[in-house]
Amino acid sequence: MRAMAAAWLSHALVVYIILVWPWLVRRRYLSLQRRLQEHDRNARMRAYRRMLLHQCAMVLLVVAILVLGSIPASRVGLARPTGEPLQTTVLLSLLGGVIASGLIFRWKGDHMVERLFKMAGAILPVTAQERWTFAAISAGAGFSEELLFRGFLMDYLNQNFTRLDTWALVLISSLVFGFAHLYQGWRGTVLTGVLGCVFALLYAQTGSLLAPAAIHTAVDLRLLIIITPERVRAFGLAQDVPRSLE
Repeated sequence: MRAMAAAWLSHALVVYIILVWPWLVRRRYLSLQRRLQEHDRNARMRAYRRMLLHQCAMVLLVVAILVLGSIPASRVGLARPTGEPLQTTVLLSLLGGVIASGLIFRWKGDHMVERLFKMAGAILPVTAQERWTFAAISAGAGFSEELLFRGFLMDYLNQNFTRLDTWALVLISSLVFGFAHLYQGWRGTVLTGVLGCVFALLYAQTGSLLAPAAIHTAVDLRLLIIITPERVRAFGLAQDVPRSLE
């Protein structure tokens, strides 16, 4: 009975992340844009709180599936990495590349920043409080989205579609991950899908979510280096925010 409940919950979660999540997030993003245009200064923080709650809900759902189905945590990547020292070198190189690109774009990336504002300007933090909360969201996304799109989804596909090889699992999970970011437009969807492919390959190579979660978190936190308060004001996002709140 418990195993059947876990199976049905797994099916429902997969339907949600493929068919519901992209459109729900897009609708909420458009609603956030409208509220910001109406000068609702608390709109972004409310959106951030919803995002954090959503992250927690997704993690709890996966945990419930593991418990009900008596599924070992290692099957969804909650395990120590395995592999050769080369993989550690690759991980450190990727982390270094993410940090270096963040520093480069901080000083010379106005063109990239302009693209970021066009793709996801409404959710980029403006005030000091928003920046701290965005940091928490970045860490939460690094863990919750890797657990969901890499650990859970790849295991679900592997268990229910046994003919799929590793490359197919990587590709499908990456496409689903990219589509979940539909609100960013086609460019953001494609770029996120490519990143998802990198994360999935790291997971497939190490058997652990540690590496992809670390890179994912670093990629999101990098925005706090790139999106400086000065750039926020330059792009007009802070024009309605008192300096005392920044």
